[in-house]
Amino acid sequence: MADFKPYSEQKDLHVEAPYRSSMLTLPGNLRKALADAQADPSKTLFGVAHGIPSTFVTKLIATTKPDFIWIDVEHAMFNRLELQDAIHAAQHHSEGKSMVIVRVPKHDEVSLTTALDAGAAGIIIPHCESAQEVKKFIKEMYYGPIGRRSFSPWTFTPGLTTSLYANDPYNVATSNNHVCIIPQIESVKGIENAEEIAAVEGIHAIMFGPGDYMIDAGIDLANVLSGKPEPAFLEAMGKFGAAAAKSNVPIFGGAMSLDMIPMLIQTGSRAIAVQFDVWGFSRLLHDSLETARGYAKQLEGNAKAVPNGQPKPE
Repeated sequence: MADFKPYSEQKDLHVEAPYRSSMLTLPGNLRKALADAQADPSKTLFGVAHGIPSTFVTKLIATTKPDFIWIDVEHAMFNRLELQDAIHAAQHHSEGKSMVIVRVPKHDEVSLTTALDAGAAGIIIPHCESAQEVKKFIKEMYYGPIGRRSFSPWTFTPGLTTSLYANDPYNVATSNNHVCIIPQIESVKGIENAEEIAAVEGIHAIMFGPGDYMIDAGIDLANVLSGKPEPAFLEAMGKFGAAAAKSNVPIFGGAMSLDMIPMLIQTGSRAIAVQFDVWGFSRLLHDSLETARGYAKQLEGNAKAVPNGQPKPE
């Protein structure tokens, strides 16, 4: 076969995945990725927010090779098996490029355990309001000596499972060194305590929840979403950003539009979801339909229009 080379010899076909684990069912090194991005904004991580509970959609997202895929189990309808399969699909179909970050319901131990055992590299804990809460979650997320995470016999095969770390046949070191905890602050009380939350040893980024914050603070969501300034909201954002900057903690979040990205990077965001699959899908279809209707509108009153676009002869 002319000009044939095996895959192993075609380096341009190999995805650069500097933060992947030795096996794609194990968590990627999100901790190192976030630290690198915090030190150099040009290394900011860009990802996709995943709310459609379908591993087919997960695979489509993963083939675009985002830096991370953020799966929202708090609000999207992922069951336990779908969550495990989605995490594995994300990592395999991105060839290890895409690390998975999962937002779990705050008091849902099953979702937390499933995400961690499946190989999630980051866990977002919503509705955090105090440093003590965060410290409690750290204990639940990590193996000893850091925490008290339960060891699963189904996440490795004795003698076959590999690790990047020496003397780590069960990948305890992989998890304890790679997995990140990301507290989400989204209430008036949380903003009041943002500085102490950001200062907790062992967190790796923080996230702001504007929707829940505005509801809790009695701020008109419509005004903010339409671009009208709300002093109370801007003040809260300022406190959140100052807390992150004081502790040199990166900010995780999502961009409502692509033109927001420069501002997000400049204000400390180092992991940004540039698209939400539900929103992107809906907007794509909406815009396509509107464009098509616009073309049809141009022919209004033109009875001579015929299929294939050729006018009827006079």
